[in-house]
Amino acid sequence: MNNTKVLQLLEQQRDGLFVKLRATSISKLYQDEYDELKSGRVFSFNSDEEDLKDLKELKELARDTSFDEPYRKKLDEYEGLDNAALVRYFEVEIIRVIDEIFMSERQDEIQALFIEYDYYYHFTSYVTCYGQQEYPLIEEPRYISDEIDFEKEILFIDNGVNFRPAWIDCLAFGDLDYLDINFELEKLFQLHSRTLLFRSLKNLDSTGILDNFKRRPFTFYINEHDSEVMTLYRLI
Repeated sequence: MNNTKVLQLLEQQRDGLFVKLRATSISKLYQDEYDELKSGRVFSFNSDEEDLKDLKELKELARDTSFDEPYRKKLDEYEGLDNAALVRYFEVEIIRVIDEIFMSERQDEIQALFIEYDYYYHFTSYVTCYGQQEYPLIEEPRYISDEIDFEKEILFIDNGVNFRPAWIDCLAFGDLDYLDINFELEKLFQLHSRTLLFRSLKNLDSTGILDNFKRRPFTFYINEHDSEVMTLYRLI
């Protein structure tokens, strides 16, 4: 699997979610929740009385279209991001991390680099570098704890890539009863930032900045803490 395929997979993951989000609205999501509960297609641990209360609330929420326009604008905001500027920003962030690796003088030992982030509003990731072994190419995000030896850690950088400019505020949708749409919106911006990071790495690769990583193939990975890992870029 080459880097062209890696980018294609990253874009598919992002675009699949965007199409899903663009096809709905907040009021429609409430209507869907109402329909699911009323039809019995959703199993409920509630009493009949509690279910009736939920149905009444969901029906009222489905009639409220006040969040539909802010939701549409948030998706417009995603489409309106200055991607070229963000790619340049991430190039600077990656160079800063690489400089720290080179200052350690251990770059010749490293064969893989993991960019790992915590919750959405904790924007600064951390970077962990690992030594020589076989590293998998991942087409669908998955856990790889049984595929590589994490005891081969070479270097840990706690001030990794900062995602703040690319992770847009979605807090307005965080307090909606019955819905977790804020997490899906956040996921959209996170998946998009992966494609931007890829493009930044490709640009840096073309300039020779990544040539000092001597162990090949050298793999960049990305993941949320305690979540599935995805291949981000590979140096052959």
